[in-house]
Amino acid sequence: MDSPDEFVQKNAPKRGGHVYANQGTGDQIIHAPLAPRGLGADTKALLVIVAVDIVFFVVGAMSYTGKNTDGDLWRAVIFLFLVVVTVGIARRWLRRRV
Repeated sequence: MDSPDEFVQKNAPKRGGHVYANQGTGDQIIHAPLAPRGLGADTKALLVIVAVDIVFFVVGAMSYTGKNTDGDLWRAVIFLFLVVVTVGIARRWLRRRV
C-alpha cells in the first residue's frame, strides 16, 4: 500500500532562494516563511559602532592640542582600532546579506 506522503512534494526555500514546483500528481506543499521584519541585532551593532566611530573622531579632532602629543597619539590609536573593528563587523554584515 502506498504511503500518503509518497506523492507529496515538499519544498523549503533557503533565505533568498527560489522554489520551483512540479505539477505532477499529488498534493504540493510549498513552505515559504515570512521574512523577519525590523533591524536585526547585527545591523543594530553596526549602526552603534559607526556612531561611536563618528563621535570618537569628532572628539579627537576637537581635542587636538598641538603640544604634548601623548593624548593625541592615544586618541589616534583608539580611533584606528575602532575603524578596524568597524570594517570587520561591516564585512560580516555584508557577507550575511549576500
